Amino acid sequence: MTQNKLTRRFGAALLGVALISGTAHAAGTSAGTTVSNTFTLDYDVGGTPQPTINNTLTPTQFTVDRLVDLTVTELNSPLSVVPGSPEGDNRAIFRVTNLGNDIQAYALNVAPSGDYTPGTVTIQYFVDSVVVNGTLDAGETLLTYNGASIATQPDDIPADAQIIVYVDSSVPGTAVDGNSITLTLTADTLYPSTPVASCTVCTPGDAVIADDGTNVLTGDAETVLADGSGSGGDASNAGDYSAVAALNVLAPTLAASKTVAVMATAPADEATCIALTGAPSTSDYSVPGACIRYEIFVDNTGAGDASNLVIADRLPAEVRFLSASLGGNFADDTNITPGVGPILTAPGAAEDCDGTTNCNIQLDDAILAGGDDGTIYIWALVQ
Repeated sequence: MTQNKLTRRFGAALLGVALISGTAHAAGTSAGTTVSNTFTLDYDVGGTPQPTINNTLTPTQFTVDRLVDLTVTELNSPLSVVPGSPEGDNRAIFRVTNLGNDIQAYALNVAPSGDYTPGTVTIQYFVDSVVVNGTLDAGETLLTYNGASIATQPDDIPADAQIIVYVDSSVPGTAVDGNSITLTLTADTLYPSTPVASCTVCTPGDAVIADDGTNVLTGDAETVLADGSGSGGDASNAGDYSAVAALNVLAPTLAASKTVAVMATAPADEATCIALTGAPSTSDYSVPGACIRYEIFVDNTGAGDASNLVIADRLPAEVRFLSASLGGNFADDTNITPGVGPILTAPGAAEDCDGTTNCNIQLDDAILAGGDDGTIYIWALVQ
């Protein structure tokens, strides 16, 4: 499997769909149907009816030719992805529809292009037949396409059938915020493995070929390519169609710092120190007994959320812890304990720090969205 071009033979079982000559589909009468027609001519000679003239023994006939048409549509682009995420987290969804009037098979190309190369790409699919809604329902089977030959993996799609294709791709850890790629899915029409009564020269698995332009009214159904051109740059009337999904990397970009400032040289008491929430003093000193305030500042300048944030701090033995609080935009990380965070853990009362076992301050169950910042404030006295 290459990373630049992942070619897969695509298919799905008929799921009990009967191929009946003359059945009408979105593109019209089924390929290979023989259309017969007769006429009668009655007349009189001198008032005497004459024998009917008709072509009952040699009816006028023609064979309905094979119209090859399909579309590929992306269903959930653009996707937001994160660096280092596995392929199961990044699913581009496409719909392939057989708009022709005959059973067909398809080959798929998935071509990545852009700022990073996916580590792995997996193609899965199912026939959207039980409830045609674009989602996998009970009774619909999701298959992983493995490139097997049509002899071992059925790939016949009835006229009018709709197939949902999942393209899962991993994102390398080296991807950064703002990177993006496109995944171009191209479906190429093939002759099916199921015998096609209307075609004696169709080799299963071969790409369909347009007729040479010399129409023969009866006999085998001739092939007419009527597909349009998709967003991936495929040509019209070539038996293929493409669609493009965009994957955009949204990643946090964090910067963190810790500062300390003197709030008062000689606060009246501990409560007075804790109440000092304004700008730090510019004329006080960090003598024993002085009120100081630590600030741990975290800034997310990226577009993605920074989740499962854990910030831990142990105060040094030279201070006495008084209080701690949060500021800014730290929010609850609902993937951990919904409705609980962010959790700031600190001593329940003032305590003299020993620098090794106590005066622990920690933030858990927190998330910081792209563009937001948050601060932990810690008040203490110099010992």
